[in-house]
Amino acid sequence: MAKTQFEPSAAHSQVVSREEIVARLQDPSFVLINVLPKDTFAVGHISRSINLPVAEIESRAPQLFPHRGREITVYCAGPT
Repeated sequence: MAKTQFEPSAAHSQVVSREEIVARLQDPSFVLINVLPKDTFAVGHISRSINLPVAEIESRAPQLFPHRGREITVYCAGPT
């Protein structure tokens, strides 16, 4: 599978704990992305998270995040 322009390298990725996410939710600069389908997001999600389903990342990410250097945190349903 080819890398898209918005796919980070492993060197730029890190695991973020649930506690860190909760602690940062009040920070207005904190960007939290939920990559689940829209219908799943509608059923429940973390407050302030932005829904950007995996299938839409390549088409919508440039408009949502024009500043590519910005730190974002991405979550889904968790390990399966």
